[in-house]
Amino acid sequence: MRINIATGPWLPVPAIQGGAMNRVWHGLAEVFAAKGHEVTIFCRAHSQQPKQEIINGVNYIRQGGFPQSTNIKLDLIKDLYYALTTFPSLPSGDILVINDFWLPVFASLKKQVGKVVINSNRFPKGQYWLYKKTDYIAAASQIIKETIIQQSPSTIDRIKVIPNPISTDIFFPINLSAVKSPEKTILYVGRIHPEKGVHLLIEAFALLTKKLQQVKLKIIGPFRQEKGGGGETYLNFLKSQAIGLPVEFLPPIFDTNKLANAYREADLFCYPSLAEKGESFGVAPLEAMASGLVPIVSDLACFKDFIEEEKTGYFFNHRSKNAANNLANTLKLAIFNSKQTQIIKKNAIIKASQFHYEHIAELYLKDFETLL
Repeated sequence: MRINIATGPWLPVPAIQGGAMNRVWHGLAEVFAAKGHEVTIFCRAHSQQPKQEIINGVNYIRQGGFPQSTNIKLDLIKDLYYALTTFPSLPSGDILVINDFWLPVFASLKKQVGKVVINSNRFPKGQYWLYKKTDYIAAASQIIKETIIQQSPSTIDRIKVIPNPISTDIFFPINLSAVKSPEKTILYVGRIHPEKGVHLLIEAFALLTKKLQQVKLKIIGPFRQEKGGGGETYLNFLKSQAIGLPVEFLPPIFDTNKLANAYREADLFCYPSLAEKGESFGVAPLEAMASGLVPIVSDLACFKDFIEEEKTGYFFNHRSKNAANNLANTLKLAIFNSKQTQIIKKNAIIKASQFHYEHIAELYLKDFETLL
């Protein structure tokens, strides 16, 4: 098959500046190519990358692009311009996978591109009526699928859940039986933004340290607004919260091998997202599980596709007035109930191993063949 993949205007591919979806489609493209398919990725241009190159059998074509801002209306205008200038360049193919807001609208008008597949990795905002001429929607989680159908009932016959993959060749546990330091490290990896609940995590951690001394917190991720963070003001607020606490703020890690090592050096992974209509799947918790960490996450539906309470992880009630206490108590439970936590850790590793690239690529390829 001739498979073309078009990403949005914000981040380059390969993901030298991060971006979970950029990593996902970079990895899937290489699996498609390894299976003998002709694969091209269209993505934004970057000064550190040539306009066109072939890597591991995947052809990269780069043009245009913009830095993302915190102004949604402005970003929609930028994305519209990017879509209008990109879609005329799309070549003929059998399948066109799109991870962008406006591009599906215009690409579906160009029959030469083949079947148009939308990769839905963001919570829908009522826009799927715009995509009535597209052929297939791959929703990242069950809640995304259900919400799209609720907002646009006409999509029911062309939507399916295909989860995001992770690289189990990179994210895997080491020395599960090794005795670690009595000091426990709690890790957060993701954007440092209010909607991710990082302030809630620090508040809960402050409560936890009153009951448990040998514990520390590492926070890894971008804080700058153009990288999806909450900005320097939010970072300074977090640092003021953390005064006197063993909290370490670290820059984002774009090298996946180094990121995997950061996971393995920790004991627990906490992802306290408050984004009720923002989270679509949760790649970071899944990577943490694959690396041997027990995930502790907020009670969002998207995480329930791969986390089961006290079997593959823990949930805490983030919606109550006592959310910080709830999280602190859940962290305490995971640390003190070491026997159960070890069982959960093993279950989490097994569960995460089911999301490897080969398996997810096969799900896509099977459906591509059906479409054709």
